Amino acid sequence: MTSRDMAGGKDRHSKPRLRRCIAVALLSVVASLCVAECRRRILDEENGIPEVEYNLIREGGLDGEGQSGSKGKLWTGSPLHGALEYSKAGFECGDKKSCNWVYSDQTGPDGTCAVPKLPPIPYNENPTIAEFCGYYQTIPPWHWDFMYRNRTLLSSTVPNGAMYGCIVGSNWQSAEARRLPGWAGKGFDANSGRFSNLVQVMAYRDTGAYPGRFYPTYSQEGGLAWTLDYSIRSGIPVVGGVVDFVVDRLLPGQYIRNFGGFKDEIKEISRGVWLGRVYALPMMLSWDLSLGNISPFTVYTQVSFLLFQACL
Repeated sequence: MTSRDMAGGKDRHSKPRLRRCIAVALLSVVASLCVAECRRRILDEENGIPEVEYNLIREGGLDGEGQSGSKGKLWTGSPLHGALEYSKAGFECGDKKSCNWVYSDQTGPDGTCAVPKLPPIPYNENPTIAEFCGYYQTIPPWHWDFMYRNRTLLSSTVPNGAMYGCIVGSNWQSAEARRLPGWAGKGFDANSGRFSNLVQVMAYRDTGAYPGRFYPTYSQEGGLAWTLDYSIRSGIPVVGGVVDFVVDRLLPGQYIRNFGGFKDEIKEISRGVWLGRVYALPMMLSWDLSLGNISPFTVYTQVSFLLFQACL
């Protein structure tokens, strides 16, 4: 057998393998899109919200005035209102007879949006959001640990509207989280208790990525925090719990990363600025080959992020 025959034989064997690899990759992408669509539909049905695109920027809707009776105050029909009243002791206003729950994008005079004031960084007294984030991406993430754990009482501000975001920290976990995909912030709707993420890769912009619910509850670090819950609740009789576990923890999700296996916590650290942490839930696989958690415990991924209220 000549060397040409041997090369031809290798080509004949390699082509079917290449086709199989391409087919598997396409099936993985289709599966991730199906899981993401299933998650979105379940969330829509669960909250009784019509199947429409959820915008990062809240346009009109139930915007306080006319629904809450006072501009800027949380609508009493929101599912968050009862949860906030129940957990009032964990807020700064807990020692008062009543709390003034306000939308985070309506904290200024007459319910206007107050632009966050960022503290100075070295050699820059008035940094922009990009400069502020750029500096703290060179600092280890544990710089924020004391501040986060020391915020045992929450402000009476309720996350609402669009927020710019950046992942801070110089560790490899934070660098990996910044790599895929192009996460750029979050959008909250306090009237429904729902949120989504903004993903932007070059000209492509997705304002409804990784949707979920948010509510105040006990923090992994003590005290209360706003929990951002990505999990689904299919409500399927008997096997619903198993189905939810498989979809959340084992299958690839939107943009491959299965966010159902994670949860976020956020706390407001100054007006319009929120500090968040990412936790991996027990027994979850990470399809981007990092930040997974095969232990039976919820663990901090060493990824922290900042959110800045957008006044749009």
